[in-house]
Amino acid sequence: MNAPRCRSAHWITAGLALGLLSGCQSLSAPEPTAANSSHNLPAACSWPATGEPLERLRATREALEHQGYEILDTDAKLGLVSAERKTAQPGLGAVDRPFGRTGFWGGFGLGGRHGYSLGVFQGFGGGYNTDPVQIERVSVVTPDSTTFVDRDSLVVDYNGYLIDARSYNHPTFCQQLRQDIEAQLSAGSTGEATP
Repeated sequence: MNAPRCRSAHWITAGLALGLLSGCQSLSAPEPTAANSSHNLPAACSWPATGEPLERLRATREALEHQGYEILDTDAKLGLVSAERKTAQPGLGAVDRPFGRTGFWGGFGLGGRHGYSLGVFQGFGGGYNTDPVQIERVSVVTPDSTTFVDRDSLVVDYNGYLIDARSYNHPTFCQQLRQDIEAQLSAGSTGEATP
C-alpha cells in the first residue's frame, strides 16, 4: 500500500520541480544578443525636431564628431546620421585567460653560403594591441517632426570574437546629444562657431 503512495508522491514532486524550473525560465531576462529582444527608446531619446532639415543634419554631425564619433553615413532624404566610436577596453581581455595576454612564437631557418646552417628561435610573451574594443554605433534620425536616437554597443576581442552586445540607449547620453545639437543649431543661426 505504501509503494503506490511513494510513487505518486515522487511524480508530484517531480511535476512541481519541473513547473518551478519552467517558471524561472520564463521570468529570466532575454539575452542581449537575441534577435527578437525588444527594447524601447527612453523618453529622453526622442524629442521634437527644430531647425531646417539640412541645418539639423549638419548640427547632428558636428555634435557627434565633438563627442569623438566618426560619421559613417548621412542621408538628407531620410534625415539620418549614423556614426561609430571605438574605445579600447584594457584588461578586459585577461578575464578568460589565466595568464593574461601571453603566447608562444618562434621559427626556424635553413641556409648558408659555402655550407649549411640551421637556426631555431623561440620566445614567450604577449603581443601588441590585443585589448578588446568597444564599438558604439549611433543613429540619429528625424523622419518627420521628431528626432530619434538609437545607440548600441559591441565589445569584440582582437580575434573578432564577440564578448558583449547590447542596446546602449542611456537617457543621459541622449540629453547631452540633444543639448549639443541645439547648441550647434543656435550657433549656426547667429553665425558663431562653437568650440
